[in-house]
Amino acid sequence: MAAEDLKEIISSMEGFYLTDAEDTGSCDLLIIEIGDNLRKEIRSLYSLKNTGSIREIFMTSAVLDPRMVVEARKAGVKKILAQPIKKEEVRKALLKLKEKERVSSPSKENRQSGKIIYIMGCKGGIGTTTVALNLASSLAEIDKSRSVVLTDMTFPFGDMSILLNVKPFPNWAQLGKNIISRVDSSFLKSLLFEHPAGFFVLPSPSEKNGRQGMNPESMEKLLCAIQKGLDFIVIDGGKSLSYVSVKVLKMAELILVVTSANSPCIANVNRLFSILQTIEPSLEEKVRIVLNRYQKYFSIPLEKMEKELNKTIFWKIPNDFQTVTEAINKGKTLCEVGSGRGICRAFRELAALLLVDGKKESEKGRLTNEPQLLDLALTFNHKPKSA
Repeated sequence: MAAEDLKEIISSMEGFYLTDAEDTGSCDLLIIEIGDNLRKEIRSLYSLKNTGSIREIFMTSAVLDPRMVVEARKAGVKKILAQPIKKEEVRKALLKLKEKERVSSPSKENRQSGKIIYIMGCKGGIGTTTVALNLASSLAEIDKSRSVVLTDMTFPFGDMSILLNVKPFPNWAQLGKNIISRVDSSFLKSLLFEHPAGFFVLPSPSEKNGRQGMNPESMEKLLCAIQKGLDFIVIDGGKSLSYVSVKVLKMAELILVVTSANSPCIANVNRLFSILQTIEPSLEEKVRIVLNRYQKYFSIPLEKMEKELNKTIFWKIPNDFQTVTEAINKGKTLCEVGSGRGICRAFRELAALLLVDGKKESEKGRLTNEPQLLDLALTFNHKPKSA
């Protein structure tokens, strides 16, 4: 019951991302239940704390005795929750942790520049726009304290506005030409269209001469201005490698290449890496491969694909034609039409991973789609009492 009570309380609080896992991985807070085997479980707490992957530990137990409390404190437990779980006690403890995180975070004056995430496809129709749109919405959903803007470089055929069923104004060319010399973060946010899901939308121009006057240098200035005021800039780059796109690629902190598990896509990804090498060799270090529409039993085996690419697959998005089609037809994000489905979990977990600053990838370079945690994430590891 303790696990269910805690899940219900935490899920009702904004700013926390909860995952229930046997293997906790990296997280900001671990809530663990201590059973009858005190010595073994306290020893496991020491091991977890020493890995550096867990910042804070809360503990709960049906029976609390002085020896247990002393040992738990020595192991680094910051808060001990008695059972039955009291909702107000848990809320106060979590809010205190959140405030501690806020105070220790950099001030706005010293904030880092916004992170540019550039999404590009190895070919047309591969789902680049769907990935960009739903990554942006998941970033905004998971951590509402972070500002996210979604834009696209797919001029003149950008369909972001159509997929979202909105008519945002201005587009990036209008914004860049008209206010680039006097933009500040507050003014910028007031101009951008804010989607009900919590992220801003900055579409590409659709007119024939819509981007007239926008060159690589002016695009760089515009993105630098946006970086000063927003935390994440998610860009749908399509499959374009124009002069403007190349400038943005060089500015990006992360480049996600969207592909599928078939031979033409594998060939195109290899070709893309060769092109990036000729543009700037260091670009390859920022590239991660996202496998879209993945079906375990109807795709080229993952190991074979990685061997042909000589690269590891960074993330997998499962195939869910029905949910994607429903979202497109309704002009909504995936999580608005199918929140509990596997494809939505994949986007949320990818967003959670990108929200974690300074977390390392696995030693072998492979990141499986296990729940990853944001700054105020929690893992509740329920350890049953021994018989």
